[in-house]
Amino acid sequence: MTPPPPIVTLLTDFGAGSGYPAQMKGVILSALPGATIVDVSHEVPRHDVLAGALLLEACAPRFPSRAVHIAVVDPGVGTTRRPMCLVDRDGRRFVGPDNGLFTPFLVGGRSYLAADPKVVRGPVSATFHGRDVFAPVAAWLAGGGAAEEVGPAIADPVALAWHVAERRGSEVRGQLVMADSFGNVLTSIRDRDLRGAPAEVTAVGQPARFVSTYGEGRPGELLALIGSSGRLEIAVREGNAAQLLGFRRGAAVVVRVS
Repeated sequence: MTPPPPIVTLLTDFGAGSGYPAQMKGVILSALPGATIVDVSHEVPRHDVLAGALLLEACAPRFPSRAVHIAVVDPGVGTTRRPMCLVDRDGRRFVGPDNGLFTPFLVGGRSYLAADPKVVRGPVSATFHGRDVFAPVAAWLAGGGAAEEVGPAIADPVALAWHVAERRGSEVRGQLVMADSFGNVLTSIRDRDLRGAPAEVTAVGQPARFVSTYGEGRPGELLALIGSSGRLEIAVREGNAAQLLGFRRGAAVVVRVS
C-alpha cells in the first residue's frame, strides 16, 4: 500500500501578494517532491503573534496528525529569539519562532531548538528564517526525521498571556481577542465556560442578542453566538461587528447566564 504523501501547512503574516511563501514551498518541494502543501493563511495581521496563535488553535487540529505546521509571525527574526520545533501532547508537529506563537499547544508538549546543521544547512539569512530554517526543518520532519534530532530540548518555551474567561456568580466575563475577515469578533469566552444558556450579552457595553446562527439576526443587528471554533463570537448580520464596536483587543464582554 502506497503511503500517503507528506503534508506541510503554512501560516504567515507575509501577505497574499508576497513571494516569500513561494520560496518556502520551493525549499519543501525540493526536499519532498510529492508533498502536499496547504496555505492556512498568509493574511495574519502583521506582527500579531496572538492572532497567529488563535488561527493555529482553530486550524491545526483539523489536519491529519502526520501534518507538519510551519507558522511564521516573527517580528524578532534575526535576534536572540530561538527557532523552535514543537511536538504537542497529541503528536502534532510545529515549526517556527519561539515567541508564543504555539501557546495553545505547549502544555504537555516537547520543544526543541531547530539548529542542527544536518537539518539546517546554511547559509541562513538573518531576515528570512521561514525559508532557511523553518522550511528545511519541516521538510525533515515530514520526510520522517525525528524531532529530537533537530536540536537540543528547550525547557522554557515562550508562552503568551492567554486570554481566559472569569466567572462571577451568574456572570461570565471575558475579552475581545481577534476579528476575522468578516468583522466577526472572537472572544476569550468558550462554550464550556458558560454552563448554561446566555440570557444577556454585552460587548464593549453594547447589548448583543444571543442566537444559534448568523441568519437568525436582522440585518445590521449586533449578535452573539458560539462559533465554529467553540468560542463566543460577536457578529453583525450582513455587517461588520469589529467596525461597529471599534474593535480593541482586551475590551470587555459580559455574559449573564440564566
